[in-house]
Amino acid sequence: MKVYLSSTYLDLKSQRGTLALALRKAQYDVVMMEEYAARDAIVEFACQGDVAACDAYVGLFAWRYGLVPEGNNPARKSVTELEYSAAENRVPRLVFLLRDDAKWPKKLKDPDLARIAELRARLKTTCAAYFSRGTELAVEVLAALRVLEATRFARQLDAVVLIQRGQDLGASYLANIKEKLGAFRQAPLIEFQTGPTPWWNTRLHLVAALAEDIGGTAEFAFVDADRRFLTMAPPAEIRRRLAQRWPALEAAYALFRKDAPTLESIEQNLWRYPMAVKASFGDEEMNAKEVVTARQLEHELGVARDAETVEVGDKGQAFLQREILGRRTPFAALVRDGRLEGLVDSRDLARKVADKALARFG
Repeated sequence: MKVYLSSTYLDLKSQRGTLALALRKAQYDVVMMEEYAARDAIVEFACQGDVAACDAYVGLFAWRYGLVPEGNNPARKSVTELEYSAAENRVPRLVFLLRDDAKWPKKLKDPDLARIAELRARLKTTCAAYFSRGTELAVEVLAALRVLEATRFARQLDAVVLIQRGQDLGASYLANIKEKLGAFRQAPLIEFQTGPTPWWNTRLHLVAALAEDIGGTAEFAFVDADRRFLTMAPPAEIRRRLAQRWPALEAAYALFRKDAPTLESIEQNLWRYPMAVKASFGDEEMNAKEVVTARQLEHELGVARDAETVEVGDKGQAFLQREILGRRTPFAALVRDGRLEGLVDSRDLARKVADKALARFG
């Protein structure tokens, strides 16, 4: 994993050195501005390109705003803030702030703290952790990177949205559905929104069955309209529990797949699914269907939850790592104020922690 290490230099030189050594001992590839070979590119813009080429951005911030390039910089941002901005929407950003109450030499602070204070205030809304000493910083950054490496993100698939919202599954509504269904193979985690459009038992079973048959999807993650985490389970488990409650669902799916045995034929025959539901339930889908909530899946249908929630607070990354490893479920759902930020594969994280420890002492 390639990590871009960003900070102002003179005030954090010691911390940068300690951290870079710890990262390299843990087998991370570290990119640092002071190690650049001579090149023609303007340094501040070369830095931005290098940030985007890395797998993670680690930013350290104390009480210096840093050098502000003169040319082509209308916002008058420092090189350090330009690097932070370069990572936005491209590279995961991990931000570490010197504690407000940490003892810090006055000579290592800006004479005018206005700009760095404003930047620090913005960074605190997404801060990964705080530090006072170099060794403490190394522990926090290593923990954050391990969690990041084990974090997965659930995708919203167009095919899922189409099946949920398309009442009649008409041919015009299902344009290019084959390509959309093929995305199941590349989406190990799929996000399901339970509102504002509700999920019918017929459509949820159809998606679960297709995901299981097409392959590639390991888990469904359910969130509400505000992306508050609700529950998580494999498609096979959801399919089985729904079929236990409504046996006609499996009959409807079997009838549908009889006419659509391949992915290509699913595209051509998906519009027949409501007809299969009618044949199995003895009524139109609009009359036979029932709304299913995430709470019903767990408490009424007995679907086992595969992720416990872990609040992303301000207690630090080492604490967060311990919290995740203390969960008994295969995944930990990272939530901030209830909203889902990512899903950590707990077993993968445990392996990474063990591997890094072995590499360190090997």
